[in-house]
Amino acid sequence: MMPRPSALAVTLFVALTGTVIACGGDDDEGGSGGHSADGGGGGGDDSSCRGAFTFLQKDAYRATAGRSTDLWPPHTTTTLAWSCADGTEADSFQANHGTEPGATDANGDVFLVEAGRLAVEGSAADLTALSAAFDACACGTSFLSLDALEDDVVQDLVAELSQYILDNLTCAGDVDAQDLVDRLEQGQIESVIAALPNCTWSSGFDLEGGFDEALAATLSAVSETLADYHVCNNDAALQAKLVEGYVATGEVTACDGADALCSGPMWFFAP
Repeated sequence: MMPRPSALAVTLFVALTGTVIACGGDDDEGGSGGHSADGGGGGGDDSSCRGAFTFLQKDAYRATAGRSTDLWPPHTTTTLAWSCADGTEADSFQANHGTEPGATDANGDVFLVEAGRLAVEGSAADLTALSAAFDACACGTSFLSLDALEDDVVQDLVAELSQYILDNLTCAGDVDAQDLVDRLEQGQIESVIAALPNCTWSSGFDLEGGFDEALAATLSAVSETLADYHVCNNDAALQAKLVEGYVATGEVTACDGADALCSGPMWFFAP
């Protein structure tokens, strides 16, 4: 019988699955977005406005800055900044339930690193409309957090994911699957990330599948489904769809919080 997870293990699993930390990862989780604007020509017809939509990422739950491996879930924050020849400018971000741009770790290093960007241009009126749509762009499904699940349910999730790892992961060297599970439950994230490249999943299995299987099994007991929830990366993908649509058509279409991109946690996201 698997031992009952400690409080730390419960917190860790919430982090792992994106319920909190895959959409954060440090202590700065207060705001979901921000916006600043300046200039005298806002809403004007000047077509010489240019800027960029940027993806910023860090390793989920990891207490140090940066993105170290695609094998580990990321947190994704997005920004939209632009300026015009007449001085009109705007700078917005969506923290997506987690880390804000500029937040630093204990070493003073900025948590979030750039993972991709998309150039935008148009009139001040067009980009002002795009910024307004971006500021309002978020999934309408429930954000998966501690507030969304009872503690006993989260403990069940710990057991489900741990068993999935033990059944389907093989590790070489000094760390085996049991060691990996033990380190996860003890919160040794740096050690887990370092060991992952030496581990191999059985054919047809992966960490994303483990998250889905564990969560689906647990939610079934409370008559909910994966489709009822999203994590930070779903919000980032929806925001990207908004900006990509503008770049392709020159028109701003408001985000739909019921978009299929919001249906089920997007544990991994590579811009």
